[in-house]
Order: sequence, then C-alpha cells, then structure tokens
Amino acid sequence: MRKQSIRIIISFIAAGAILLLYFFSNPNKSFFPQCIFYNLTGFYCPGCGVQRSFHSLLHGNFIAAIDYNILFVFLLPFILYFLFYFIINGKRSKALFIYNKKFSYFMLVVFLSFWVLRNIPVYPFSWLAP
Repeated sequence: MRKQSIRIIISFIAAGAILLLYFFSNPNKSFFPQCIFYNLTGFYCPGCGVQRSFHSLLHGNFIAAIDYNILFVFLLPFILYFLFYFIINGKRSKALFIYNKKFSYFMLVVFLSFWVLRNIPVYPFSWLAP
C-alpha cells in the first residue's frame, strides 16, 4: 500500500473514533477535560464550549451548538476543508489562503475580539458566553 493510502485510512479511522466518542459521550457529564483557563481565571477562552458545540452538532442541534461556541460553528467548514486537504495531500501548500499574512492577522483579530467580547457580562455580548 502506498504511504498516502495508509495516511488516509488511519485519518478516517481516527476521525470515526472521535465522532463516535463525541456522539455517545456528553461533554457536560463525562470524563472530558474542562477548560484550564476558565477554571483558573473565571473567564472564557475562545475555545470554551467547543466540545459541547461539537456534541450538539453531531446530534443535529444547531441552535445549541451556536449557543456554546458560535465561532467554532462558523469556522468548522474551513477546519474540515483544511483537514481533508492535509490528509489527501500530506503537505502544506503556499497556495492556500491560510498562509497569507493578512489572513493570519485577520484571524488573530477575530480570535482576540471573540475572546474579549464573550467575557463582557452585558447583553448582547453575554450571548457569546457558553
């Protein structure tokens, strides 16, 4: 078997295992780790709620997924695209827009803004908290 075929098979087995784990295990009531940043500071990080959001998406509850982490829900198609691209090609490509410096700065601003805004305890910003 070729190296690429083995990488694709292993990737799909791992993805299937992760999907099954998150489908059958509720992050609210199971062994999944909690956010260390939130436990130490009491503030939400940009990743708070991602596990619960993913679990909700797997169960078809789109509204709950958005309530847990709206940024994750809107970035998930891009994340999946890049994962499949790397699995199939096995290497980085300078042609992808994620390697553009402007895009990197834009995403940094998005993440930092989301991080700050979701910790403001005033409506409508409180809606961003998980």
